[in-house]
Amino acid sequence: MINGNKTIIRPLEEEDMEAFYQWYNDPEVNYWSTGSWPLNTLLSKEEIQDRYLENSDEHRYAILNLDKEIIGTIGFREVNIPARSATVFIVIGNKQYWGQGYGTDALKIFLQFLFQQWNFHRISLDTWDGNIRAIKAYQKLGFICEGKLREARFVQGEYRDALVFGILSSEFLKKG
Repeated sequence: MINGNKTIIRPLEEEDMEAFYQWYNDPEVNYWSTGSWPLNTLLSKEEIQDRYLENSDEHRYAILNLDKEIIGTIGFREVNIPARSATVFIVIGNKQYWGQGYGTDALKIFLQFLFQQWNFHRISLDTWDGNIRAIKAYQKLGFICEGKLREARFVQGEYRDALVFGILSSEFLKKG
């Protein structure tokens, strides 16, 4: 387990799937996590378990509060071994923990893990341009907006830009 000031990160367990089922079938969670695309809603418990426990292309973990209750998920995919890079993702699915720094804390300790234990050189992530809360958290941790994909997301009937962020290990470790 990885411990932060507000969060703990641990491997996923089968009993976590009940929370995932609730979150990924909640339109509001889906809206903020993906801009509602790709559509994650209306997945069965079996589909969620297949997607998150059996997917070998991504490394996914549970985010817990200090009382060890699951509140979200974090992970990485798109590993490029020669470049020592990967793409991270994070969702705080329990809405009572939104806007209180839990996501920032989890992402900070996860980046430490990725840069120090996995020896990654570069981490990237992306979101849609309306997800201001996430953008502020990423920038607070030192991520730099490296570009935008024009009208790459379709959110509630309109095309929105996707923003691509990146951070290098030297930038993150220097910031502390």
